[in-house]
Amino acid sequence: MNPTHTDRVIPLAAHTRPVIAESWSRSLDHGIDPDGGRSARPLSADRVAHRRHGSPLAELMPHLREGLRPLTDDERHVMVVTDVQGCVLWQEGSRAVRRSAERLDLAEGAFWAEESTGTNGIGTSLVTRRPLQVLADEHFVHALRTLACAAAPLHDPRDGRLLGVVNVTGPAGIAHPSTLALVAAVARVAEGELRARHWASIERLRTVAAPVLARLAGTALAVDAAGWPVAVTGMAPPSGWRCRRTRRPGRSGCRRWARARWSRCPAAGWCGSAGRSRRRRRAGWCWTCGGGGRGR
Repeated sequence: MNPTHTDRVIPLAAHTRPVIAESWSRSLDHGIDPDGGRSARPLSADRVAHRRHGSPLAELMPHLREGLRPLTDDERHVMVVTDVQGCVLWQEGSRAVRRSAERLDLAEGAFWAEESTGTNGIGTSLVTRRPLQVLADEHFVHALRTLACAAAPLHDPRDGRLLGVVNVTGPAGIAHPSTLALVAAVARVAEGELRARHWASIERLRTVAAPVLARLAGTALAVDAAGWPVAVTGMAPPSGWRCRRTRRPGRSGCRRWARARWSRCPAAGWCGSAGRSRRRRRAGWCWTCGGGGRGR
């Protein structure tokens, strides 16, 4: 069955991939006009800068640039990195190819989620959360059918949260499957860098937390800001347990720690005490990374 737009049928080729057919159906549900193009207003430069500053993807840009340099150096491809809403935060390539991309609104501040632009590599990869190449006529909007897009999602390895997408766009006539393979591989390397940095931060926090917890009587647990346990005293650490990122650890579902009292430190995470000393009735401890390990 072909998707419909208003009162006419939008034909799909018989060999259309299911992932593309499903995306076209969503595009119709979003009310995207294949002849009209974009519907979302781009962000100003100030608002783009604000989003960049708060994005974990900023620290990955050197790795993404280096990994995709073989494509962006050929002056026929542009690399873009978006946030989870499909807003382009970085757009890089030669000056000529960037100007060509900007004529199609593939510019910093533009929105490329499916609800804004229909089927495309960025938006559809955000929905499916897997690497995807969208070629020529697979794009929903007619103006984009000269392009080939290869995109891969970027996840936070601490909690699996989707952070955004890295995408390489070029002329449809030179599209090759190896482009998607490279983009997906670079995305995995970037996620690995986030994972390595996270483990390094855990080790730093552990060196501060362990001496503090050692001075406590009773049972206490320290976790980082993402809910990962870093140090414990008075009990064996629960196997595989960690807190949800958006909730206090005491509300994560672990019965023992649901009864604990917690203190919050934005720089380090949470520290809770499930058992209190008769001499010191302190409910919780808080510290900062590199703060000398002094509890309060």
